[in-house]
Order: sequence, then structure tokens, then C-alpha cells
Amino acid sequence: MKHPTRSAPPIAQVPPRKQQAELQRQLVIERDRAIRLREDLEHARKDLAALYAAAARAGLAGTSDFDGRRTIPTAVQELDLGPYFEQVQANYLPFANPFHHYQQLVGQLESNSRVTLVPCCELMTGESSGVHVSLRHDIDADPVTAIRMARFLASRGICGSFYLLHTAIYYGRMFGTLFVRHRELPRWVEALIVAGAEIGLHNDALGAHNLLGVDGPHAMAQEITWLRELGAQVKGTVGHNSAPVYAAENSEVFSGRILWDQSDPIRRRLPLGALSESALGLSYEGTFASPRRSVDSQAASRFAADLAHADIRNPEWMRTYLTDNPCCDWSVDLQLWVVGQEHWVAGGRFGRDAYFRDRLALADLPSVIADMPDRSRCVIVLHPEYFRA
Repeated sequence: MKHPTRSAPPIAQVPPRKQQAELQRQLVIERDRAIRLREDLEHARKDLAALYAAAARAGLAGTSDFDGRRTIPTAVQELDLGPYFEQVQANYLPFANPFHHYQQLVGQLESNSRVTLVPCCELMTGESSGVHVSLRHDIDADPVTAIRMARFLASRGICGSFYLLHTAIYYGRMFGTLFVRHRELPRWVEALIVAGAEIGLHNDALGAHNLLGVDGPHAMAQEITWLRELGAQVKGTVGHNSAPVYAAENSEVFSGRILWDQSDPIRRRLPLGALSESALGLSYEGTFASPRRSVDSQAASRFAADLAHADIRNPEWMRTYLTDNPCCDWSVDLQLWVVGQEHWVAGGRFGRDAYFRDRLALADLPSVIADMPDRSRCVIVLHPEYFRA
């Protein structure tokens, strides 16, 4: 009887040495990230246990729902961010790039002799030749990756600008009329300070006004004060969202930054011009939106009313937003946005000439820098959640 022969197992393909080295480097990075996340989780578990104990001492642990089931108070449940970060992962997975794309971007800029990297607070100052570039990190959803970015920049001796969104769930929550900042927020702010980052507020005063029913400008001013009490030297803010979301830019809560008239009934109900930047000790606004010399209020209102097409992955909308925005001009010459996986958009104006390129890959970005005239100023808009893959 002939026994069946057993085939030899396939020989594993050994990657080239360069690829092995890159894989080893990524393994070290991910191992370090896992250690930090484990530490964060342990801190969060201890804090949550303390909250449960405090709720029990206050007699709240025995509360019941309408069916008589024992529940933990909402304020305790909502401060657990585990489900939140799971949702962030699910929401951004289709658009996220590997973290090494961010590292490669920084490497490209560092190696370009024309580029001078400066924080946003210094972008509009100085007259040296070349191209001035600021890395603006709008932390909409992912402070953990933002800290990773800040630490990487610190290892390269670079100061990036990071803006915390005060209406984001990771920042805090409203419980009735009480605003409770998340327990991890001071540690995240401290980590950014230690990394040498410029820290500012991602201004959503209009969102707080419209969606939370609070005095949005006052709430934002309070958070600037709170960040400074932690040691952050807050010099500027960056408006969150765009005009179609609230019929105004968030930067318009500052006097002197109103972009077009308030005859629109929606705009009349907004707290535009309510704050003084100088009184708050602020020196710049980091969207770099500025009033047009001649504004067509009807065109501006039409653009602001078109929420259906206001999508950063819509090339026609982005072309209008960056190069021919009826609501505002831009003080910077060029904006470069990452909007998805290997998807960058560049837009702006060099003098009277509009410049727009869509569907750029990371490898295309040096050609964008090459297209910029001498003494140009560029802001690179980065959302950390696009680099969490």
C-alpha cells in the first residue's frame, strides 16, 4: 500500500534587509505606543473606580431606571472614553494613513532647503527668503495621536501648533448646566507642553452656542484661561468647521473679524464680534481668514447656506473654499490639507493667480513646495485622526 506523501511546508519569503529594518523600526514604535496606551488605560481604570466609589458614597450607585434596574449615574458612565475611541477608530479607518506618513511628511519638509518650519504664531512674522511653513494640528477627535505627533516633532527639534477642541467629547461634557472636563485632559495638555508644542484652542464658540445652549464666547474664554493655568502659553485660536455649518466662521466671534454683514436672520442670532482678542491676550487667528476688500454679501450667504456640498473631499467645493471663497480672503498664500488615505489637497493664491491641486499623494508634496514663489507662507492642516491607522 502506497502511503500518501506529505508535502514540505512552503519556505517563508524573507523580506529584503531594508524592509526588515523598516519593519523592526515600526515594531519598536508600535510597542512604545502600546505601552503608553496601556498606561493610559490603567490610569483611566483607576479614575473610573474612584468615580464609582464616590458615586456609592454619595448614595448614587443605587439609583434605578424606569424598569427598576440598578444603574450608575450618567456623569460616571459618560466619562469613560473607551467606547468613544472605538467609535473614532471606526469613523476614521477608511480615511486614515499610517503614522509613518506623518514622519515622512516632516522628513520631506526638513530636507527641503527652501522650507523654514515655524509655529503658527510666527507664520506671518519675519521677511526671510524661502517658504515659511506651519504644521497646524486641529485635534477634532484624537488627542492620543496628537501627543504622538508632538513627541515626534520634539525628537526632531520642531515646534508644531496643536489646537484642542473644547466642544469635543474627549475634552469634556455638559451635565445639565455643568461642564465637566475629562479627567485625562490635564495629562494630555501636560504632555503637549512637555513636548514643546504650541498649544491653542480649536474655537467652536458658535457650536457651543447653537448645540449646547451656552454662552459660547464666554465658554471659550474660560477654556483659554484654564489652559493657561495649566502652563500653556496660548497665543492664538483656530476656528473649527467652515461657514456652511453655522452660517458664519467661528473666527467671527472676535471683534474686527466679522467677514460680511449680519442682515441674514441666522447670522443676526449669532454672537458675532462678542470677544476682543487683545483683551484675551491673543495675537493671531490660525485659519488666517481675513475680510475681503469687496464682499458680495449675497454670494457669501449662498456659499454659507450650501451645507450639502461642503465636504473637504469634494474637489469643486475645496477649490472654491481655498481659492475663491466669497466669504473671506486668506492671509496665507497656500493651504495644504490631508483629507484621506494618500489624499492631499493644495489650494490658495499667489498674487492674483489661483493655485489648486487635488488627489495629491505624499510623494507629490515636494512639487507643491517647488511651485511656491519665494517668501510664500503655507499652513499645512493636519487632523491627527488621519494618521492613526
